Amino acid sequence: MIREAFQSIQEDLQRSLFYWLTFVLTTLLIFVFFQIACSPMIGMTFINSQNNIVTYLSVFVLVICLLSVFFANDFYVKKKANDLAVRLVCGATFVQLAVFLLSQTVILFILAIPFAMVISVIILWLLPFTVPLTQEGFWVMITMLLCEIFWCTILNLGYAYRSSIVMLMQGDRAQKTTRIALPFHFHISTKKRLSLIMFIGPLVFIYIYGDVPSSFILFSMVGMIGMRQCLRQILIPYIDDYIQEHLENPYQLAYLGFLRRDIIYMENYIVFLITSVILMIGLFVMGLDDTVYQALIYMTYVAMNCLLSLTILFRFATETVGRQKLFLTLMRIGYQKHDLYKMIQKEITLFYSIILGLNLFYMLHIFISLLIHQFMNIYMVMLLTIGVCIPLLLCGFINYWQYKKQMEM
Repeated sequence: MIREAFQSIQEDLQRSLFYWLTFVLTTLLIFVFFQIACSPMIGMTFINSQNNIVTYLSVFVLVICLLSVFFANDFYVKKKANDLAVRLVCGATFVQLAVFLLSQTVILFILAIPFAMVISVIILWLLPFTVPLTQEGFWVMITMLLCEIFWCTILNLGYAYRSSIVMLMQGDRAQKTTRIALPFHFHISTKKRLSLIMFIGPLVFIYIYGDVPSSFILFSMVGMIGMRQCLRQILIPYIDDYIQEHLENPYQLAYLGFLRRDIIYMENYIVFLITSVILMIGLFVMGLDDTVYQALIYMTYVAMNCLLSLTILFRFATETVGRQKLFLTLMRIGYQKHDLYKMIQKEITLFYSIILGLNLFYMLHIFISLLIHQFMNIYMVMLLTIGVCIPLLLCGFINYWQYKKQMEM
């Protein structure tokens, strides 16, 4: 079984590399974060914490790591569907499927730990202050890594348990969610106005109560609810109307249709990414008086953006797995290969532009408010902006390369 696991990793080296990279980043984040948090300078403990914000942040870090592993695992095992289906036809049992998937996960996890530890030590060494390696930090890190392994085990057991030959061969089909019927009904124009008010309205209060830096977190959470509704009530209908008005353009018809599907499929993850960024900015502002705390928050901020950007990458890649047949159909009805590449480029560009645009729109107003009340300087604003933009741009390029390569198969 171990030999077959190694062989499966080699056959799908590209996805294995991304899965391994997720383990490297999560291990690195957990090690560096808890070494700094458990150091005498901060003194965080889960039993008798000296800093409640750091304790809450540690829980948030664990949730982000587990969420990233969940999507990376889903991205990885979906490609194994045909292989698992063949094994089921040959008489493989649920336990054998689970062990086969878990063996690959454990191998990649073990290979990731030494690499992550070396980078972590280098990062701690490069910090402008000395961080002693504490025994408590090691124990917390080991506990968190065991939680990660247990989480991967549950994911693989669940996927193996619900797998059937038909499901694996056909793949997961998108299902429409059933919404709860409300006793009252709003007109579509009223819904759009309310969505815009909830999205833009909190920005006014961010400026009014800018002298309380933590207040923008609360107002922004209301804005995130409005953002989700704007995606659903304004952006998607706008794309629908635009497609109907430009039916004579076959290229726009295709890539805008794919873009519409991407937004519907990813709206919750987009909102979650932007919400997490705003929360981390709020925590960063609260720790401006403490250099150690500020370094801890910024390091977590950058690592979290990398992991959440990878989550977007994994979800987008998982969605595009089943599009090979669609692109083959487009080629049969007259689309040329260079046309398909152009469509992929426009789809990726628009999709990541929407994510970056929404993110920077809210961040810009928050930063202006903080600059007006002198809680931040331009240098900090640039650092926080770079920490968001670079991971998303890199993931956009990777998605384009992977999407294009996938269509060539």
